[in-house]
Amino acid sequence: MNNANPALTQSSHAWVLQGKNLKRRFTQGDLDVAVLNGVDLDLAKGQSIAVVGASGSGKSTLLHLLGGLDAMDGGEVHLMGHSLKGLGARALGELRNRYVGFVYQFHHLLPEFNAWENVAMPLWIRRERAPSAKAQACELLSHLGLSPRLLHKPSELSGGERQRVAIARALVTRPACVLADEPTGNLDRQTAREVFELMLQSTKSLGTSFVVVTHDQELAQACDRTLYLKSGVLSPQA
Repeated sequence: MNNANPALTQSSHAWVLQGKNLKRRFTQGDLDVAVLNGVDLDLAKGQSIAVVGASGSGKSTLLHLLGGLDAMDGGEVHLMGHSLKGLGARALGELRNRYVGFVYQFHHLLPEFNAWENVAMPLWIRRERAPSAKAQACELLSHLGLSPRLLHKPSELSGGERQRVAIARALVTRPACVLADEPTGNLDRQTAREVFELMLQSTKSLGTSFVVVTHDQELAQACDRTLYLKSGVLSPQA
């Protein structure tokens, strides 16, 4: 008998991630705001896309829909050929753990764990053996220049170092794609540039696709494509 979760069975796919006609509204009392009005986005293997928009334009909402973190009001998302529509919380969590890495503006590291333990966390969730999880976490942190910081807790790291740990945590599962929400917004200009370049280099070396939402045009230009979110619609033109 085949007991495999149908959400995780193999399927043919031409795109790593697809969003088709995505719609999202927010309603509270008399307020009814259409944030996304039919957004389409196709992400190929190894491709990096920057989504640029003003504060409040719906960039984070779009990222949450693409990553299955929020429910859409219309449209459909396909991740590695699997539709996210109608999946329960457990199936969505398994798909995210297998295929997606997340990086946020605020690193969201667990303060009681050191650097390698924070990075190993997604592997422990997969129930990988502790020695293997530690080895993978340490290897990736070393690749990101953090060999001397493996045992340091987040409070003992600089802002740039904490964000590099967060990047390592997103990449340690070798995801098909990384979704990054203003990942350098809390850093100074020079550190932001260094962290962003390191993130792109790391995803390229792993063959990982990458979607970043940002308001920073300069950083966006380092990606393969730049799309602009305005009035709830994505466009290649600003």
